[in-house]
Order: sequence, then C-alpha cells, then structure tokens
Amino acid sequence: MKQHPRLIEVLQRAESGQIMDEADFERNLLGPEIKKLVDTYGISYSGDEIINCDDDLADRVFQAALDLASVVGVFNQSTSRRMVWSREEIERDLKGAPSVASLGAGEQQFLISARKPDDRNRMSVLGGVVGIPFPEEMYVPLLLSFLNQNIFDSIDGPSLETAYGQPIKAGTGWEVLGAWREAELVQEALKIAGQPGRAVSAVELAPTAMGGLSGVTWGGYRTFDRHHIPMTSELKTNNDLLAITTHINNIGGVIGAYYNPIYGGHAGGAEGIAILAAAGLILSHQLTIGHTFCTRPTHPFYGCDTTPELLWATSLALQGLARNSNLMTAALAGPAGGPGTKTILYENAAFTLMALSSGTSELLASHSAGGAVPRHGSGLDARICAEIARSMEGLSREHANQLLKEIVPRYQDDLDKKPIGKSFEEVYNLDTIEPTPEWQGIYDEVREELIQMGLPLEQFNY
Repeated sequence: MKQHPRLIEVLQRAESGQIMDEADFERNLLGPEIKKLVDTYGISYSGDEIINCDDDLADRVFQAALDLASVVGVFNQSTSRRMVWSREEIERDLKGAPSVASLGAGEQQFLISARKPDDRNRMSVLGGVVGIPFPEEMYVPLLLSFLNQNIFDSIDGPSLETAYGQPIKAGTGWEVLGAWREAELVQEALKIAGQPGRAVSAVELAPTAMGGLSGVTWGGYRTFDRHHIPMTSELKTNNDLLAITTHINNIGGVIGAYYNPIYGGHAGGAEGIAILAAAGLILSHQLTIGHTFCTRPTHPFYGCDTTPELLWATSLALQGLARNSNLMTAALAGPAGGPGTKTILYENAAFTLMALSSGTSELLASHSAGGAVPRHGSGLDARICAEIARSMEGLSREHANQLLKEIVPRYQDDLDKKPIGKSFEEVYNLDTIEPTPEWQGIYDEVREELIQMGLPLEQFNY
C-alpha cells in the first residue's frame, strides 16, 4: 500500500462531516462568505490592468482563500456531508505539498516545478484538447497533430464518442470498455510517434469511478502519466472522485487536480472568482494530496476564460498561491475561438503571457471553442502557447500586462459571436497530419503580428 498517510483521514471526513443541504451550502454559506471576504480584505477590480502587478493584493487574496477554505470546506454530494479542515491544518498540509513532480519516462521524462511570479524557471506546457469529444477514427490523428510537433512536454487527449462503435453509457461495462479503448488508442499514437515515454492524461471519459479506475490498471495508463481528478463547481466532490483519488494514491500515480469556478455565480464578480479559484486549489490539495492543481474560471455566456476580468482574476489567484505556497499551479487556456480563426490564437497568446508571468507551473493548451464543440480542436491551436512559453522565460508581469493591452482588443469584440471555427478534419489533412494551407497561413499571420509586438518567436522552425 502506497497511499499517503492523510488519505485515510480524507475518507473518514467524507463520511463524518456535518450533514447539510446542498442548496444551503451554496446559497447560505459559500456565497455570503465570499462576499464578506471580498470586503474584509479589500479586493477590488478597477479594470485598469489585465494582469495583477500588486504583490500585496495577491497576498491578501491568498489569506482570504485560506479563510474561505477553512470556513466553507468541501461538500460531498454522495453523503451530503461537509468536509472541513481548520486553517492550521490547511497551512500545515500546504507546507508538505510537493514542489517538483516527474512525469513521463525515458527520453520523454520531464519535471514540473513550483514557480514564482516573474520567474525565469521553465513553465511546463501540455498540448491537447483536454477532453473535447472526438470519434474513434480521429482519435489517433488528433493526438499525432500534437505529438508530431515535438514541442509539448505532455499530451492531453480527447474524450471518445463511442467505444468500438457503440455508445458509452455511464456506470456500465460500456464505460469500462470506453476507458480501455481510450488507453489503447493513446498507446497506438505514442507508438506511431516514436514517443513511448510521453506522459498523457487519463482518463478523459470517466463519468463514474468505473472509467477512472479501469483505465488506470495493468496494461492501461501508466503511473507516470497524469491522472485527472476534478472538483465539481462549486467546491464539491463525490464518492466516485474519492475512489479514483484512493486508487491513484495507492498506485503511486501523478495526480493533476483541477477546479473550474463559474464567473457570475456564487462567487460573484472578478474579485470573488480570484478568492474562490485560490481556495479551490487549496482544497483540491486537501482532498487529493496531489501534485499539480489547475484552474479554468469559466464565463457563463462565452464559455471562455480569456475576458479581461477573468484574466485578471486568474492572475491574482495564481500569484497569491505562487507567492505564499509551494503548490505547483496549472492553468487551462480556454478560448472562445476555435480552429481556423485568428481569435483562438490571440486568446491563447494572451492567456499564456498571463500564466507565464504569474508564476504558473504548467499551462494546459487548449480547450478550443470553449471545450464544448465536438471535433473542434487541433494541434496548431496550442503551438502558439508553447512558442511563447519557450521564448519568454523570465517575463515580468508589467511587460506581460502591456502586451495584453495590445492583444486583448484584437479578440475581445468577437467573444460573444461564438467564433468556434472549423472542425479538426476541416483544418488538418488526416492522411499527412498537417494543417491545411489556409489554417497554417492564418497561424503564420498572427505569429508575425506577435513578432512585430516584440515577442521573439522567429527562433522557432516547423
């Protein structure tokens, strides 16, 4: 048994906490507490800056997040019990959080490390569509569109629409078969690319614990892959997620936890989102005892995280955690734009500059077209993120903020137009796994615009 000593205590709290109605948890506890903390700590969004450059404000958000995490805790939907840790327990456990993680194997092995704002150390870049649904016949070509670029540290695949041509039904053998089919196709793509040790993310399609457990067993995904464990919005878990957590801890796997708060909901505006995002990652650490902790605050109408207020809130949350803990934070680029549009490239560029300068340990790129449109994702979508991350290490928040003031206006007015672009097969040749001349031309045009702004991207050849 390799489980962390705290795992038993997590499972006990899932069954012994205060019984509470879910609506009361959200409306009478979470919402009012966030509003109170925004006032108590003087968190204010003026709209003048797109990236936070105020260290004191970042530190206040971190303190507010500690308060929120200790007062509210996590709601277990399976038992209707509230799991709560004291502030002292949370601070103690944060000190024991790992600051380095190893993923992959052999020539594809790499390290993720905790970073600080304005850090010169390397930010890891994951390439993939992060669970966007794809048909089986496009699964391998889609993965190869990322793998063949050889610029990403790890890969995150799509969700399967079917398994061996059959619908995947949650909580049945079809879910188990879907998880195994996914692992099978991933290994096929890695073999074709000649990258057997490349870390991939698992299991994309796991609506219950059946998929999450079956796909991560002998012959499936490996311990050196990244194993996704989400927290449901807002601040919720369930016994299926806790079962997956238990299994991954026992096999010694690398856990990539994530939490995506909803803008305008119980958190309110940008100020509340900053506190809630930071608190959510802190509580994800309490729940999963994991390695990396990812956030993607989501706009309820645009489905993205690239509006000015969300870029500001995300930067503030990430900076607060980076300055005051060793958590290896991650951020998921979630553009409203899709493949074949300039919008997605501007959005991904802006998000990367924010994440890189804010001390993020890992960037996930990208949840194209809001992550909600089947087959709308491609390898070229995320390349702009990797080029920026590799060429601008040591980027200051002030410099990034000035660049975003040039980039954001280029896409901001398009966000409400649902610029989902084109499907994978419309922007890539599925035989050669190359972008169409049209999509490559759009990429090159935007890339040249960024070079004219001062981004040193001309060093990359492809």
